[in-house]
Amino acid sequence: MSQKYRAPPKDDLVWHDLDSMTLLYHRPSGITHLLADPAPAIIEVMGKAEVTAAEIAFRLTALFDVDTGVDAEDIVIARLEELSALGLVSRVSG
Repeated sequence: MSQKYRAPPKDDLVWHDLDSMTLLYHRPSGITHLLADPAPAIIEVMGKAEVTAAEIAFRLTALFDVDTGVDAEDIVIARLEELSALGLVSRVSG
């Protein structure tokens, strides 16, 4: 079974766009993060449900123009691991 992830509740995050970056304040930790694409988009498309990297990649490719030679799922997995290390998404135990 594929690893699932969960985004924090929307009320836990305060977003501020800065040109090509996003400033994200995480209320529970009191930490402000500076994120580059596609990390903010990943968090946004996750919604409230537990989702896999494949589901996130599918949602992103439906919303954005993604090059056909790009393995979106591999990119999403790498960003999810980074976001998890920062405490901005959590892995859901099976």
